[in-house]
Amino acid sequence: MLELPFKSSPTNSIGVELELQLIDLTSGDLSDKGLEIISQYNDERHVKKELTLSTIEMNSSIHATPFTLYEELNHIARKLSDIAACKNCGLCGGGRHFSNNWKDQAITPTDRYEEVHQHLGFLAKLSCVFGQHIHIGVQSGDDAIYLSHALIPYLPHFIALSASSPYYQSVDTFFASSRFSALNSFHTFGYIEHDITTWNDFTHYVDEGIRLGVIQCLKDIYWEIRPKPEFGTIEIRVCDTPLTLFHAAMLAGYAQLLVKHLLRKKQPIAQFYDSVTHSNNFNAQRYGFNADYIDARRSSKIKLNAHIQQTLEELKKQADSNDINVLRYIEAYLKQGINDSEQLRRMAQAGMSESSIIKTMMNLLVPAEHISYTGVHPLQEANP
Repeated sequence: MLELPFKSSPTNSIGVELELQLIDLTSGDLSDKGLEIISQYNDERHVKKELTLSTIEMNSSIHATPFTLYEELNHIARKLSDIAACKNCGLCGGGRHFSNNWKDQAITPTDRYEEVHQHLGFLAKLSCVFGQHIHIGVQSGDDAIYLSHALIPYLPHFIALSASSPYYQSVDTFFASSRFSALNSFHTFGYIEHDITTWNDFTHYVDEGIRLGVIQCLKDIYWEIRPKPEFGTIEIRVCDTPLTLFHAAMLAGYAQLLVKHLLRKKQPIAQFYDSVTHSNNFNAQRYGFNADYIDARRSSKIKLNAHIQQTLEELKKQADSNDINVLRYIEAYLKQGINDSEQLRRMAQAGMSESSIIKTMMNLLVPAEHISYTGVHPLQEANP
């Protein structure tokens, strides 16, 4: 059988991957200058290629707290924005570009991505969307498998807290997060199989998948929560890329606290129908904080914002001073009731042009005064 060692990580360390939109400053469209900018940054540990040339992946190092994580993300983003500005480009968050057509996207010319394109066909370009992946370090593969199940009921939290893709090809989708629609046709999209309960089970699953041609490697498993044995982490993959780096860091901090809590209690995995998971996640994508939420353990239905608040209260019981600051931030964001998606929708409803909204999104990621390049471009001059 395939050997698949799990690299143990410092307990509950955190890191993130942020897929950023690369924006042409003249047109406001997605730009295909990704390789030029990544090459000039010249640090593949922190700035990487993605499937399409209009996506730049920003990766953090390993951190103990979300506050040091934020400091590093801010440092990388400022340097990256300076380089992008020299190429007449800007960077922003958001789960989807407002208006670009999937047909216009260019696949990054690497063997891996060209192979993915050949296999997935139009889905490869259609999946030009932008997400945040959160990594939490764990000590063993068995812990990673446990969390792949135990975190599922909390995925709607992260969907609603990160939602930032209300528009697709200039049309209001009515969804808080429409990003999922570009991904859920992948044949290995979804969640861990119910009968995978140990690391040996997972190793057998991967071994069989490769032998039968279902997957070629671990990267072909697109589960919404998946183990990453080479990093020694559990990876949460449901988030849209937030509009601000601080919010991205706080989401990672929230995930860190949930993992600590779940591993501390180590309750048996609740058995519930897949339809409950799909319903909860769909409702969070559609309605955000106001979604109906089915609490499978209690066999009852409440509002998602109420379930998040209950979880925050539970996490406060074991929180230290750093933890309390994270929880206070999430609680304030929840009570405000306006996620990134609603913020973007309100800008559009107030009559702001797409170019003005995109300019605002770029300024939220890295304020213009922190970009040293001073060239003036039409998009930068657009009035809100």
